[in-house]
Amino acid sequence: MKFKTQALALFLKHTSYHRTNIWSCQRIHKGFTNVSYKITTVDRQAFQVRIANDCHIVNRKNESKIYQKLHQNYFLYFDLRTGNAIKKWISGKNPDKSEINSPIFLKSFVKSLKQLRQIEPKGFLKHNYFDCLSKAKLPLKHKQAYLQLIENYKDLPLVLSHNDLSADNLIYTNQHQVIFIDYEWSRLNNVYWDVANFIREVNLPIVAIKYLCKALKINLQSLLVFVYLCTNYAYQWTFNMLQTKKIKLYRQQIFKKLEHYYQLAKIGEYTHL
Repeated sequence: MKFKTQALALFLKHTSYHRTNIWSCQRIHKGFTNVSYKITTVDRQAFQVRIANDCHIVNRKNESKIYQKLHQNYFLYFDLRTGNAIKKWISGKNPDKSEINSPIFLKSFVKSLKQLRQIEPKGFLKHNYFDCLSKAKLPLKHKQAYLQLIENYKDLPLVLSHNDLSADNLIYTNQHQVIFIDYEWSRLNNVYWDVANFIREVNLPIVAIKYLCKALKINLQSLLVFVYLCTNYAYQWTFNMLQTKKIKLYRQQIFKKLEHYYQLAKIGEYTHL
C-alpha cells in the first residue's frame, strides 16, 4: 500500500486530475529499482506512474536525454533527482515467449535496436564494467574469466545501449512494433551487450540468436562470450543491492545461468586470447 499511496499522490500533484477522477490504480511491475502503477481515469485515459527506489548505479539524466533524442514524448512529469515519473500509457503489452521467438518480433526488435544506436553517442556515460565488482563475492574462476575477457574485448566500438533489455522493458504493440522503455540503465556500451543481455533474460533459442547475429552483423562466438559476461555482471550487481530474500533468490538463479553460459561459450578457450 505504501507505493500505491505514493503513486496516487504523485499523480494527483502533477496532473490536473482530482481523486474523484481516478477509476483504478493497479500495480503492473515491481522490480529492484522501481515500482510502476497503471492509473486509469474516469475519462478513459491511462497513465504509468513510476516510484523509483534509490540506486546509485542508475542514471536518470541519461534516461531523460535518450527519450528526448528518440522523440518519445510520453512523459508528463520526470524528476531527475528521484527518478519518479508519470507518462502516457503505451498501448501494447510485454511480449511472451512465443512472440519473442517469432521472426516478426525479432525483425522489429532489430529495427528498434538500430534506431537507438543511431543516436549520437556524445555526452552519454560509458558503462563501467567494474562498478559492482568490489562488493561481489565472485568465485575465483569467474572473477579471473571476467577480468580477462573484458580486457580481451576492451577495444570494441561503443554505441548507445539500453543496457537492461528484458521482456519487462519492452512493449509489443498490436502493429508488431517493439518499443524499448525504462532507459535508467542506459550507457555507451559495445555492440554485443544489449543483444547478449536480452538473450540471458529471455533464454532465446539458438535459431533466434543466429538470426540476430546475421541481422546485426555480429559474431556468434563473441556474442556467446558476452552472454556470459552480462550474466557475470548481473551476478555481481546482486551484491550491490539491498540484501532481501528476493535479491538472494535472484542471485541463485543467476549463478546457475553463469555456470551454464561459461560452458556454452567455452570460456576457458577464450581467456588466453
